[in-house]
Amino acid sequence: MKNNKQKIVIISGCTSGIGKELCALYRADGHVVVGIARTAVEPDIAADVTDLEAVKRIVDEVYARYGRIDTVIANAGGGLSGATELLPIEQVQKQIDLNFTAALNLVRCALTYMQAGSNAVFISSACALFALPYRAMYCASKAAVNMAAYGLYMELKRHGIRVSSVCPGDIQTSFTANRIKYGDGGERYGDAPLVSAQKIDGREHKRMKLKPAVKKIYKCCKKGKKPLYIIGFKYKALNFLRHILPQKLMLDITAKIF
Repeated sequence: MKNNKQKIVIISGCTSGIGKELCALYRADGHVVVGIARTAVEPDIAADVTDLEAVKRIVDEVYARYGRIDTVIANAGGGLSGATELLPIEQVQKQIDLNFTAALNLVRCALTYMQAGSNAVFISSACALFALPYRAMYCASKAAVNMAAYGLYMELKRHGIRVSSVCPGDIQTSFTANRIKYGDGGERYGDAPLVSAQKIDGREHKRMKLKPAVKKIYKCCKKGKKPLYIIGFKYKALNFLRHILPQKLMLDITAKIF
């Protein structure tokens, strides 16, 4: 007998961290999950999410096989840190391509086959809300994700398609270790980029536990009723503060901390 509640779900960045746990949760609830990642193995699909033609082909194949797409979650992403002035421009472009363009392209491809009642989710970051020194390009790429999500939310609401951006705070994953770091600050910045990176890396024990955090993200993905979800009480509090404090004060405090 057909399970009418079963969803057809596409998730990028499926081999580690948030993406891996989301795949497991959806599958445990009886949904059909198609995961995408460069190093994926069956039943997931190996592909570079920055390759638009590969992503389009996968989405087309999912629709051809199942006849619909109910949920798409653009989760794949990576980090970059260093003095903005000194970052290699090719690394800046790669950051934007992975975190923003690839996420948007996956959702756009899936929307071709999504109808009323379906759900598109961007896994963004608390860094989309709070700028950080020496992580400006990462913050900018995630802020762009939020703006795209808000635009799609308005465009698709009357068509019954829900769009959300989920912004988790720091979670205990391999993300920090995999971040591309440029510690050389030259004459202008000295060791400030390195010190900043070390401060952030040294907070690993204070990060949210992976499984409890992803369970909250999973609930947000399933609801999809709001354009923005923030994961972590501390980050919700900071988001409140940034709306009531003068921007200069908020930036000066953040600069002093990091």
